[in-house]
Amino acid sequence: MKIRLDECIANRVALAVIAITGNREGYEVSFIRHGDGSPDPDWIRKFADEGGTAIVSGDHNILQHWPNLIAYTESGLISFFPPSEYEHLKGYGRAAFIIRWWPAIIEKIKISKPGDRWRLPMNWAAIDHQKMKPIKDPRIDDTDATDTSELKQSDLNLSPTSSGGQFRTSLSEFNESSGFVEDHRGEKS
Repeated sequence: MKIRLDECIANRVALAVIAITGNREGYEVSFIRHGDGSPDPDWIRKFADEGGTAIVSGDHNILQHWPNLIAYTESGLISFFPPSEYEHLKGYGRAAFIIRWWPAIIEKIKISKPGDRWRLPMNWAAIDHQKMKPIKDPRIDDTDATDTSELKQSDLNLSPTSSGGQFRTSLSEFNESSGFVEDHRGEKS
């Protein structure tokens, strides 16, 4: 699997990510030099023709650049985009964010369809590929397209109630069923 970091990720951040994720069996990571000047559709098509699998972008505002979004989709590359809050992170924060999400990105690539686009959530604690949201745009997406955001769970028949058990849906429901009751001041009674 070949993964490329786009030019919206600063060179130093891209090199930091590659230093930590590189030399792993099963995938190779490269990046587009910031300021390269190549229009996105050109390098995207070239990367796809070279056997590319996925792109990780630093462009949190991709829906505003829908011609590029079309290029990502039509190339068949699986793409990942950060949340808008990513814009406020600086170099170390951006590198940490991408590295933190890297295992989930790899898992999502394995179960995605060609051309799928994913939004990474601004979350540092629970890193799970199922937390990613598909990026849909009515200008280019088929409204009947299959949503792969829960593909792995449904493929393995691991829905929360597949074992016949029921999950409690709220803290108050849990407290009631366990006999734990709080008074109006929040003290246990």
